[in-house]
Amino acid sequence: MKITDITPIPITYGHRGMLLVKIETDEGITGWGEGGISGQESGMASIIETFRPRLVGEDPRRIDHLWQVMFRGGFFEAGTVMSGAISAVDIALWDVLGKSLGVPCWQLLGGRSRDRIECYIGATPASARERMDEGWRYLRMEARSGSDSPDELDPDAAVRLVIESMHEARAVAGPDARICIDFHTRLNPPAAAQACNGIAEMRPFFVEDPLRSVSPKAYVAFRQRTAVPLAVGEECSSKWEFQQLIEEDAIDYARIDVCNVGGLTEARKVAAMAETHFIDVIPHNPLGPLSAAACVHLAVAIPNFIVLEYGVGADLAPDIFDRRFSFTAPHYSIPEAPGLGVEVNEAALEKHPWMLWSAPLLHRPDGGLNNW
Repeated sequence: MKITDITPIPITYGHRGMLLVKIETDEGITGWGEGGISGQESGMASIIETFRPRLVGEDPRRIDHLWQVMFRGGFFEAGTVMSGAISAVDIALWDVLGKSLGVPCWQLLGGRSRDRIECYIGATPASARERMDEGWRYLRMEARSGSDSPDELDPDAAVRLVIESMHEARAVAGPDARICIDFHTRLNPPAAAQACNGIAEMRPFFVEDPLRSVSPKAYVAFRQRTAVPLAVGEECSSKWEFQQLIEEDAIDYARIDVCNVGGLTEARKVAAMAETHFIDVIPHNPLGPLSAAACVHLAVAIPNFIVLEYGVGADLAPDIFDRRFSFTAPHYSIPEAPGLGVEVNEAALEKHPWMLWSAPLLHRPDGGLNNW
């Protein structure tokens, strides 16, 4: 089997973009993947165009080899946007392989490690009880900015609101709820430590991204400042960016993003690294149905999966995506269709032309830039 073409297809659905990749082969098998750097769909698409001369004509089943060609083949090794592009191609290659053998991707990633994939859902203190009554056990809240302005963050007020929100959510949801809270990398270490320690008695299941991930050393130091479980890694774009976080036990859960880290090939390697340190995996999954499918296949196969982010509705974009596996809150079923189990209606893609989307800018009260 040979690759005959690779086509990046940026689209917009709702207010955010998606970067889809289509891989065609001389045996009539088509694979689909998705890249993960939101707002950089055109950049990922351009990078994939540069991959085409080296990948067309190659055997798509040589997945790890082709990953190395993409990541290392340009002398300057991949960074964040390039890893998003590699992720899209890699996921599509796994889709091709599964379809060529007539088996779901999880069979090729190690076989079935569990019977269903449990998810967590976004909630507020006010909606926590309702979510629990719907059957969800894991609830994820967002740290609020502490300002009436959507463009401003007041760090001191944000810390106070984190503590208040966690106490309120625990009171509403009860002792059995697994409550998580995402700090969204918005706080500096002193403020993040105050917030983490202030909610420790409420037993958060995890605190997500209290600091920026650009400095693993900062997390090594931060680990000494708080005992709450830390879930980190959605910004990591390779196994090497996870290395120090894992080897120095700076995190408790690895937030692997299959569409950022380098696809299923790299994700399973990071999961294996994490397993050696008793670190479980909670995949980051805020994108589209192809991303969700890749996350589900990873979660089925690896032994150290805990829970999956329910980032998009299971029925998102039904005119484009035909899913061959089901979701009944709070679980995905085990996919049985060959490959990823998601087919794309190409005729519908032209109805959703890509438009540039930029993440909001968040400022502190004095006007200085803050992470969004």
